Amino acid sequence: MSIVEVKNLTFSYGDDIKALDDVSIRIEEGSYTTIIGHNGSGKSTLAKLLAGLLPITSGEIVIEDRILNLENITAIRQNLGIVFQNPDNQFIGSSVRDDIAFGLENHEVDPSKMDQIIERFASVVDMSEFLDKEPNNLSGGQKQRVAIAGVLAMGPKIIIFDEATSMLDPQGKEEIKKVIYDLHSDQKMTIISITHDIEEALKSDHVIVLEAGKKVLDGDPLSVLSNYDKLFEISLDVPFTFKVAKAFKDRGYDIEKTKDLEGLVDAICQLDLKK
Repeated sequence: MSIVEVKNLTFSYGDDIKALDDVSIRIEEGSYTTIIGHNGSGKSTLAKLLAGLLPITSGEIVIEDRILNLENITAIRQNLGIVFQNPDNQFIGSSVRDDIAFGLENHEVDPSKMDQIIERFASVVDMSEFLDKEPNNLSGGQKQRVAIAGVLAMGPKIIIFDEATSMLDPQGKEEIKKVIYDLHSDQKMTIISITHDIEEALKSDHVIVLEAGKKVLDGDPLSVLSNYDKLFEISLDVPFTFKVAKAFKDRGYDIEKTKDLEGLVDAICQLDLKK
């Protein structure tokens, strides 16, 4: 069942810059969707429109069977959270505990229940031992985990990650990707991840590729990432294993498409690449 449906969405910044051009997509409840594309492809604009941070001027967004508009945006946001790329811009409290509590206070959650909620979601992102730490003493990955805990504490059904790993070092990136994977597999949350990371796309359920504001590919990871010609045409990279599979195909090998990466490695070992 679709939890998000975008219909013929077009958005421009001013008169000359069309960020999205007649984009239509469907996202299934409980799915993990990655949206990939170059800078300027429209990815972050789409994320902001989904979160109600930009006004819809043409087209329609339906979330949980409700059309996103000024009348119901507050209700829709109750079930939708967004994590941005710069963790330093997301801290409000003077400690991790205070930061997670901020949204709960705004929603007038019973103070007697707050500590339990805070500790629960700090545990989900593996930040329990940092609850009384100041944000300045945390790494980028830790700050981003706190931002995720703050969103989770609000109880959303959908979380949008807008380039949430792009400003992190390699360790921080892996920390946040693990949190995303766990939220999807353990919490069964609907995840929408705006990303440049092709390897992340490979692990998702659904991949959407944008280019110059248009949707150019949409489907499961294998069908999308195996479309080498289109991806190369728009200068997007593909995972190494898919490059190997293309090399097999170009050399006349009939190799069944598979997510079994170990199987591909075994095939590499048996292939004479000089042919």
